[in-house]
Amino acid sequence: MDYEDMIKGMELCARSRDKLLRNRLEEAKDVVKDTWQTDMYGAMAYCNIGFIQSIMTFDRKNINQTILDLDASLQFIQGLRHKDGMFSYLLSYVKNRDFSTFSEVEKHAELMYAELLLVRAVLTFAEDADNLVSFVKGALKIKTCHSLYKEMYSVLDLNETQRTSETVDGVDSDSSLFDRELTGGIKMGWGAFSLGLSLLPPKILGLLEFVGLKGEKEIGMRLIREAEEMDVLRSFICANGILNYNTVLLQYTKSAAYDGELVDALLSKWSARYPDSMMFDFFSGRRAIISGNVEEALELFEKCEQSGIDWAQFYHLCYWEKMWCHAILLQWDQAASFARQLFTESRWSRTLFSYLHLAFQFTADRESEELEKIATEVPKHQLKIGGKHLHIEKFAIRRARSFLQNEKFLCLPAIELLYVWRFLPLMSEESLNSVIPLIEEALEECQNVQPYHTDYPADDAFLCHLLLAVISIELGNTTHALSLLRTALQTEDQIGLDHFYIPYAHYELGCLYIKLLDFSQARAHLNYAKDFSNKVKSYSLENRLLFRIHSALSELPALQ
Repeated sequence: MDYEDMIKGMELCARSRDKLLRNRLEEAKDVVKDTWQTDMYGAMAYCNIGFIQSIMTFDRKNINQTILDLDASLQFIQGLRHKDGMFSYLLSYVKNRDFSTFSEVEKHAELMYAELLLVRAVLTFAEDADNLVSFVKGALKIKTCHSLYKEMYSVLDLNETQRTSETVDGVDSDSSLFDRELTGGIKMGWGAFSLGLSLLPPKILGLLEFVGLKGEKEIGMRLIREAEEMDVLRSFICANGILNYNTVLLQYTKSAAYDGELVDALLSKWSARYPDSMMFDFFSGRRAIISGNVEEALELFEKCEQSGIDWAQFYHLCYWEKMWCHAILLQWDQAASFARQLFTESRWSRTLFSYLHLAFQFTADRESEELEKIATEVPKHQLKIGGKHLHIEKFAIRRARSFLQNEKFLCLPAIELLYVWRFLPLMSEESLNSVIPLIEEALEECQNVQPYHTDYPADDAFLCHLLLAVISIELGNTTHALSLLRTALQTEDQIGLDHFYIPYAHYELGCLYIKLLDFSQARAHLNYAKDFSNKVKSYSLENRLLFRIHSALSELPALQ
């Protein structure tokens, strides 16, 4: 490859990107289908689209084909990488390689190799999901990617202050174009690693730091933002990452780091460029949910469904969000309908979808004749990733089994799910006040119905107190919330099955003490929740809670 080949490859990659953002995914792939085996930018576009297709469909045939394409692309790009002599290779273990000796093609090949190896690593986890060996192989590939990005960023960081743009008649020269694309790609990759690793709980991060993987949230976000602002081929990926981080991920971690101004700015910028893009309409819908405009969000997701995108699996994202929108509005029948549609059409966690269907249908009509049939479907479709079952699926199966064994009964399953997914804080005051009588009725049932539906009335009473406390916090009644959480924790020794309620209650109590500016109590309860696995070997939804605890603890130093 030479300069002209790289320029042609970048032009085709840009055309493919435009097709992708205009909802024409198959056309986007067609743009580079004749060049991806001989052009590294074509390979990047072709394999990334294949990766999106594989993740969205979770279809074994798509995954296997994308892995074959990635392996072929990596082999091709490996041939373009700089060839180190034996002395240079050994020296690279103690100091960075001298990138000034690399040609432009070799520099870009180094970046492309790291990018596609990371994509290959992610698909390795799905290649043989029942095999722990796949997990180990994927982890090793990620470690290699991290080392490559770290080395490239170290060189970039040293030289960036000396870097100047070369222009000819006001137009970027070839060398400046290559330099911007290279810089943008390195910043995106290293930024993504730094941000992603920083979000992991200490229990996991400690192991990763032992092998040299370390993240810094502020640096990661800054680098991704800088790459997005450079207007390079990867800028839309950076925008996607920032929007996903702010509008999706932060909701589940209860972080105070949400940047609404940045979200609005990015949505305005990219929606103006691609006004009919399903991607940015989707994030606009997520933004509306977070802002409490659920009806507006439903309209935006409806618009996404009318976008004409040629992969039906993207509609499943909209079904998922619309299901939660209807649940937030307490429209249980509609929520159940979308859960059923996801179970029927999507290859993603059918175990979870069937339990969501059960929970919402039960809440809508406890006498429905469908319930038993739905519950029996829950355990039939359990997935494994990296040789392990998903925690949320194990939770769903336990709940479905409890339903079948205990008089076809569940205690507040839909409200519990709204809590687990952190949608309660996004509900209107009217909806929250409408939920309170449902919980109080369930609590009275726990305390007064003899015999109770299950052998664990104390578990269900604990749940009721926990849910009432969270709702009281959202309604601004912190004193009542504090009383409810203390009442719940006084009965923790009576919990017979759902021990995970205990660390979740301590977590909520810790977050409440942060609101009350009692940081020593906050830290004590958050640490108790963090270390709860030392008391109970494992409990439901543990990883989900650890992420939230990590987020809360990371905010404490700034508040003290």
